[in-house]
Amino acid sequence: MAATEAVTESEHLKSLIISTASALWEDKEALGKFLDVVRRSETFAPLADSMAQSEVRPAKPTFYGVKSTEFQS
Repeated sequence: MAATEAVTESEHLKSLIISTASALWEDKEALGKFLDVVRRSETFAPLADSMAQSEVRPAKPTFYGVKSTEFQS
């Protein structure tokens, strides 16, 4: 059961990161600071790096296969 909870928590965090990056997309300074914080986590550093290099606003988390919809509008 702990593994299921960990996967669920990871999905929630990934959804939150993607949704927040999308919301901050126009404010590049705030987005950069947010992604720097995300990079402190070994788990989500590659996600932050890919978003920082992207030229387009991130799609909704479900596009990336994230099952959590908790943070989506």
